[in-house]
Amino acid sequence: MSGVVANFSYSATDIETFLSAISSIAVIAGAIFVVFQLRQNSKQIKQQEKTLKAMSAANRSNDAFQLISKVVDPSFPGRRHRLHSVSKKYSGGDWNGFDDSIDDFEVRNFANIFEQLGLLVKKGVIDREDVMDALSGQIMSDWAAFAPIRRHVMEEAGRAYPILAVDQPGIDAIFWPNFMWLAEENQKWIREKLSTGVRPNTQGEQASK
Repeated sequence: MSGVVANFSYSATDIETFLSAISSIAVIAGAIFVVFQLRQNSKQIKQQEKTLKAMSAANRSNDAFQLISKVVDPSFPGRRHRLHSVSKKYSGGDWNGFDDSIDDFEVRNFANIFEQLGLLVKKGVIDREDVMDALSGQIMSDWAAFAPIRRHVMEEAGRAYPILAVDQPGIDAIFWPNFMWLAEENQKWIREKLSTGVRPNTQGEQASK
């Protein structure tokens, strides 16, 4: 019985075609892997971004709660009283004994609470309406007491550092700008309440006296 002999001879062209096909398959497979890897990396990046945003939001909320705790702290009324007393004592124009005194540093520190609060409201971390409802006219009242002190601090800073002269454009953005903005927002809020006939909450009114 005569056997059948398989013909395994290939021409150079056949081999070249085979290798070309293998190469194409490898390229396609590599491309698919790259696309898959990119998608996986994209998912990981998005998940990391979500985690970072959540952590950032939690940190900002924690900062907000810490700041609010200062406003409701039992020492707050005493510090507020000191601001108004110091303002009455010096705002007439005689600032002798004020600069670098404990009164100076205390009222600046107190103003910093409203500065931070204004910044958080401006950035949307704390709701504007919640702050206004909670503090009512107190913000405007405290700003009125602090404004002459702020003016004096600015004048003294301008004398020490010409770059901070009070006539410099944009100088208001250097000294408690967010407290000033918050007071302006407070005035708007009060006008809104008065125009609609809705009285601010009684507790806030009493606090502002």
